Amino acid sequence: MEKALWVVRDRIVSRSAIDDLVADATVRGIHDLVVQIRGRGDAYYASALEPLAEGLAAGFDPLAHLVRAGAAVGVRIHAWANVFFVWSHPQGALPRSPVHLVNAHPDWLLRLGAGQLAPRGGADFEGVYVDPRSEPAREHTLAVFSDIVSRYRVEGFHYDYVRYPRATSASSADDHSAVTALVAEGAKRLREARAGIVISAAVLPDPVVARDRVLQRWPEWARERYLDLVCPMAYHRDTAEVARLLGAARAAAPDTRMWGGLMAYPGERALVRAQVRAAAEAGCEGTILFAYDGAQRDLLDVFAAT
Repeated sequence: MEKALWVVRDRIVSRSAIDDLVADATVRGIHDLVVQIRGRGDAYYASALEPLAEGLAAGFDPLAHLVRAGAAVGVRIHAWANVFFVWSHPQGALPRSPVHLVNAHPDWLLRLGAGQLAPRGGADFEGVYVDPRSEPAREHTLAVFSDIVSRYRVEGFHYDYVRYPRATSASSADDHSAVTALVAEGAKRLREARAGIVISAAVLPDPVVARDRVLQRWPEWARERYLDLVCPMAYHRDTAEVARLLGAARAAAPDTRMWGGLMAYPGERALVRAQVRAAAEAGCEGTILFAYDGAQRDLLDVFAAT
């Protein structure tokens, strides 16, 4: 069974952290790392299109170091990008960079009531999103993604937050077509930029919930071959519920490669083992763990060995 790790951007802020990450994967036989290099409309790589991530040292290119380190030991790097979710801040601050799209293109953004932004997020949304209906926003996003794939020898490109924050943020239920428009055009452009690129997406595992709650029609994307790999996020402590969710996802996309997305609950080694087995029984070709943490190597051991 294939094994992969989601790696959040705060784990790649130095060369030594990346070297430890690659070593942790290599010694456990984990050969695919899905690494977040666009978290909030910013760049954990060298970009002329978006600002360097706040707090990242100038001159350091995490993605370049990842690709080199992975290639040396046979670890494949998938570039993970948040698509429509472009900013959040616990104190409600806006990006410091004037060229960040939140500052430079406020007309691209989804607004709350009275036209407000909410970087802190809320009970049912994470923060600031671009409006999927905005053609200039979609064009910019696709240009960013194509730029990454054309300049870095990544194995794959991984979409996250490729959806509305909630259905009530859309003007109508038909706005799902704007999300699908980006995915469809992305398939064309990324494959033109790098032959053999593996296009994947993190999705809500229940296709009905994905469709109705966030206008994410991912079974259609799988059916149309816009995606090569689907990662349903079955985050739940109840293994029976994980099995149900992954079974529903498998039934919705029977012909598409699938990695069941599992949560790494601290200290829950037996739970990790049981949920990996549940993913296999649901028909997933692999599993992907959220998220890599060098302080939880016991969970990595169980995940890799099951």
